[in-house]
Amino acid sequence: MTENLKLQKTAELIQAKQLEGLVIYSGGTCSILRPSYLHYFSDFKPLGPRNAAVVSKSGDVVLLVEPPWDEDRASRKSWIPEILGSAHFMEDLRSVLEKMAISGPVGVVGSREMTAEVYQTLEALIEIQPADDIIEQVARIKSPEEIAVVQKVAALSDIGFSAFYKFAREGIREYELAAQMEFAMRSAGAEDIFILLSSGANNFEMHDPTDRRLEGGDILIGEITPVLQGQFFQLCRTLVLGEASPLLQEKYALLMHALEHTLTKVRAGVPASVISKTMNHIFSEAGYEKYCYPPYMRARGHGFGAGSLAPGGVIDDNTEADLVKDQVVVIHPNQWLPETGYLACGGTFLITENGYEEPSRTETRLYIKEG
Repeated sequence: MTENLKLQKTAELIQAKQLEGLVIYSGGTCSILRPSYLHYFSDFKPLGPRNAAVVSKSGDVVLLVEPPWDEDRASRKSWIPEILGSAHFMEDLRSVLEKMAISGPVGVVGSREMTAEVYQTLEALIEIQPADDIIEQVARIKSPEEIAVVQKVAALSDIGFSAFYKFAREGIREYELAAQMEFAMRSAGAEDIFILLSSGANNFEMHDPTDRRLEGGDILIGEITPVLQGQFFQLCRTLVLGEASPLLQEKYALLMHALEHTLTKVRAGVPASVISKTMNHIFSEAGYEKYCYPPYMRARGHGFGAGSLAPGGVIDDNTEADLVKDQVVVIHPNQWLPETGYLACGGTFLITENGYEEPSRTETRLYIKEG
């Protein structure tokens, strides 16, 4: 979606909801658990602790950024023509609202990122109406440029996996391996990166990389998630250092079967819960029903970024939302099994009318690295 169409659609939704305007807020963080609405809307990745785009119902827009010296970077990154660097955010936000004659019911996007001070000050100025759904609706229609970003960040995840495979060896620490992966992805253009790892003979979960040194025979599991222009992309892979036992290969084949069978059901219009129910049925038939739910399992996937399963919701048996065309969705039958421990399998998919696309070029399989 071009910037003009993005702004036009936002203004139309503001009017449809009978609001006087919209405040799109960011606390300057990039979180894997929720979309960055301001980044999506403005094409500007904020760094300071308080930032906001203010949109009137007529389509006027101002971007307010903190600290003030970040105004120059914002002007180079964002399509928004009027940008104000701020050293006194709340005073400047009040002035912007007054200048744009915005009062009464105003939609607020990203309120979860606000401190109590920001929320309470804003509450004294306007009648706050939660409005994350406005940006969610705008983001559901992806432009060719946005699809191209998905392809680019998928390529970054492939680069991350290549480093994962290349540098995994006996003696390296988990955090040293993660550093090599991050270096490779950032060198290729990744703006943010989230990595979870675990290594050992029987892992219970993935976690932040530790100082544990890899050993021969380890099962190494990784969740590789680069970010580009606000779009996340995740690969879940399992690698064995040394020989993979027949038992491990058998159990990993079960995960592969769960993924492949589930993907035959994926397309726009299908309830997202079908993903979880299909996987859980396959594991239950194999005798692992009790391990399909907490504390052994949390979810079979999740949304990723603005316009996905809102807002970044997990996929489980109770997920009510349907899959929508052009959604970026993580689908993974990651599973803890008593015989082998936690195994990782799956990744990120682009939902289409008749199925899905898999932008990553990294094959989904059990990887074995001997020697």
